[in-house]
Amino acid sequence: MILREFFDYYFRAVDPEVLAMYQNLMPGVRDLAGSYEELFSRNDDEAIAFLLDFYRLNSDLRNQNPEQAIIFNVHNNVCFPFFVEYLWKVMKPEDRQKLKEKAGADDLAEITKRLNDDVNLRNWVRKEIGCNLSQQDLFTLNEIIALQNFSSGGESSFLKYVYPDIQKLSGRVLDAGCGAGFATLVMSQYASVFSIDACKARLERAMALSNMMKKGEKNVFPRVMELIEEELGGIDVECEFPSADDLLAGTSKEVTFVEGSIDDLPYPDNYFDAINCLDVLEHTYNPEAIVEQFARVLKPGGRVFITAPTRYGEVEQHIHESIEGTLYPAMLHMHHFDPQSLTEMFERHGFKTVEITPFDFMSWDEFMDIANRSPERELAEELKSKPFDQVALQLFAVFEKI
Repeated sequence: MILREFFDYYFRAVDPEVLAMYQNLMPGVRDLAGSYEELFSRNDDEAIAFLLDFYRLNSDLRNQNPEQAIIFNVHNNVCFPFFVEYLWKVMKPEDRQKLKEKAGADDLAEITKRLNDDVNLRNWVRKEIGCNLSQQDLFTLNEIIALQNFSSGGESSFLKYVYPDIQKLSGRVLDAGCGAGFATLVMSQYASVFSIDACKARLERAMALSNMMKKGEKNVFPRVMELIEEELGGIDVECEFPSADDLLAGTSKEVTFVEGSIDDLPYPDNYFDAINCLDVLEHTYNPEAIVEQFARVLKPGGRVFITAPTRYGEVEQHIHESIEGTLYPAMLHMHHFDPQSLTEMFERHGFKTVEITPFDFMSWDEFMDIANRSPERELAEELKSKPFDQVALQLFAVFEKI
């Protein structure tokens, strides 16, 4: 439903020349919004070919005409009123009244205009209302956020940190929060993969790629790699990652997909030999419940591969939120971790630490340059009291079930 609502809105709101670009991807259809929604709910070859063209178009628009591109959580963008209206619909009546009073307006159109024009009002909404979204609201928003990029964001971390160990594994692997299925496809060369995600749009995309792999149609994967590398800033340049041919050199083993939340896994006890969970824990309401589920479904001696943001990664995010004035937490992050808190959480559920590696470093001067531009001046002063040579924005960790 939300995809249909979004496409109905978006195709009415964009400039005629931009609308024509999307019409050219699907010539001759009478119901453009319905046809787009239908293709995003399919997992066949035609759908994946269309999606690659769609994401290429939106990528080009972001570079050349960002105000008209599909972008989440950015003012002065054609999509901004849609996300304001969504928040308006799901917020509590008392929050709606508070927003009316804070904005000095009763009409949603006028409130939207004032939000677009006033960074302080947007920051107030994020802190007072946007951070109180339910888990289901986040799942719903992710259906729209998934329209921005083909990638899920964790592909480079997977290739750099997890891929070397995955090549040594066999048996069954859980891809927890599989996103668009990149890691699932690669891991399926070595083990049977069970993939679960709460975002239907990304899950259908993962299923489409997997179905093509099953039929031996690997020629589309280089296009997928090229698009992901472009979206992530050229990952094959920063790190010498394998080519698409090397990543998919074997014969794919069984892959099973499930739509659902990873805090309630539909699998038997002691079922998996490994779990891959990258860029996921921070988006969930109850990471503790998720780790408890991991402990239940993982075999003794099995390993969990994790990436998660550090406090400094969250601070950087919050600073950017304040500078830009975003309505929603910028990455829909609910949590951050440090080595101690992450270790203690896993230890409480019967894991031992194999490895914790900070990564995604930023120099202290770069970090403070961002902090000094934040409207929250006291934050910069607090950070200056404890300087570092470098700041790690993320953690990679491996935990083994005892």
